[in-house]
Amino acid sequence: ADAGALGLGAAEGLLAVADEEGREVLVLELAGVDPGALLDGAALVAHDFKALPHALTGAGLLPAFDTYLAAYLLDPGRTAYGLEDLLVEGDIGLAVEPELGDEAAAARAAAGALVLREPLLARLEERHLARLLVDVEQPLVGVLATMEDVGVGLDPAVLREISARVEAEVATLEERAYELAGAPFTLGSPKQLGEVLFERLGLPTDRKGKTGWSTDQRVLAKIRHLHPLVEVVERWRELTKLQSTYLVALPDALGADGRIHTTFSQTTAATGRLSSINPNLQNIPVRTPLGREIRAAFVAAPGHVLLSADYSQVELRLLAHLSGEPVLKEAFARGEDVHRATASEILGKPAAELTKDERDRAKAVNFGIVYGISAFGLSEQLGIPRDEAQSYIDTYLARYPRVQEFIRRTIAETRERGYATTVLGRRRPVPELRAQNWNMRSLGERLAVNSAIQGSAADVIKVAMIACHNRLRDEHRAARLVLQIHDELLFEVPETETSAVRALVVEEMARAYPLDPPLVVEAGVGRDWREAKE
Repeated sequence: ADAGALGLGAAEGLLAVADEEGREVLVLELAGVDPGALLDGAALVAHDFKALPHALTGAGLLPAFDTYLAAYLLDPGRTAYGLEDLLVEGDIGLAVEPELGDEAAAARAAAGALVLREPLLARLEERHLARLLVDVEQPLVGVLATMEDVGVGLDPAVLREISARVEAEVATLEERAYELAGAPFTLGSPKQLGEVLFERLGLPTDRKGKTGWSTDQRVLAKIRHLHPLVEVVERWRELTKLQSTYLVALPDALGADGRIHTTFSQTTAATGRLSSINPNLQNIPVRTPLGREIRAAFVAAPGHVLLSADYSQVELRLLAHLSGEPVLKEAFARGEDVHRATASEILGKPAAELTKDERDRAKAVNFGIVYGISAFGLSEQLGIPRDEAQSYIDTYLARYPRVQEFIRRTIAETRERGYATTVLGRRRPVPELRAQNWNMRSLGERLAVNSAIQGSAADVIKVAMIACHNRLRDEHRAARLVLQIHDELLFEVPETETSAVRALVVEEMARAYPLDPPLVVEAGVGRDWREAKE
């Protein structure tokens, strides 16, 4: 512990510790070793600290420098950040030879992380990214490792009951599809479905490639009103995807403790968003009845409740903050339904006279602006002519001139610098903006705006996660953060702590970043995730 910086590596129950000069490497059997006593006081350097045995984070140890996360912040668009690749790219040689057994692999990982630290740190400081690594990404490692270890409770009986109903509906849908098509066919085959829709039934389409007819969701949405078979196919796809992804897969993923232990990745999304894998718990549909039913299978332990805390329209609040648009800010300040306020502005009608459909269209425009949607994309989404969609966008930008200026400025600055930035200085390269191809440049414009807003939202939720985790620990609470789903945090809380933890979580999330309009948090409690969410 008095060696200054120590490099760490691991392989199959082994922990390798390299000294600062990279000359000596100690390889230990991890079993029986107290990591806290062994390493306390040292500046720990590793390549993907979270992938090391969680006994380290369990002992309160965190990286002083994680070369894996550093490489990600420098180039978030890469698909992999392998240690060997980074050593080759930096023309760095090591005395420890690669691939000579577990001991050598662990030793090489420990020594390699140490020698990569200085060149990566220099590049981070040059790009003003070192604080983001030290203040956000590295502290988050301990939070995520704890969440992975704790897991979240799952009641497989709930999923079995849903699955039985889904199977029955799928069978009914298949029979109905055969009836409407005039003969049996394989619904899951795009080739056979294309032949049925566009040859046998003669439905119109303009999308046929070298491999045959396109039957993706955009194509089906366009022709949904022309034949009842289309809606049958869409529903069949929705159900079979949920069946395979969640209803069947989740019970198989249960740990011996009866809980689901997902793995959180900090380096998958270029925007900075966290992702969840093995299994992915972030894509369960929020708005469909079946998606809400699946959430009911995620349950609290006996004597506990689940607390769902969700940022209210964080991306639109960020848009108002970053653009300085007074009309949007005032709508939030008055506590108005911002989608209804937008519909009122666009359509020139009093909010009280708006229909649900008009509000929903305004909502699509609001989020379309955030995600850089085009008139074509909005027309596809809403099922309206492209000129009508363009009219919505034009009217929106005319009514919110500061938003229009923010979009223009963001695209121009991103094109000039080569990257978009977030409120915490995270960078996302957007080379598409300098492409010769018009479609590619248009994609770049959407990515520039989306990265600034969605990346900032990712920054905010990460700060909130660290703050909540640390305060629960410092107050010796038994409540634990168990899931992060984009703008939502899910906690498992002893019933006796419910009121105090709810107040704590709302307070810490609301002050994660000083937005104008300020962040607002909606929190609910229940025995299961659906009940807490609703």
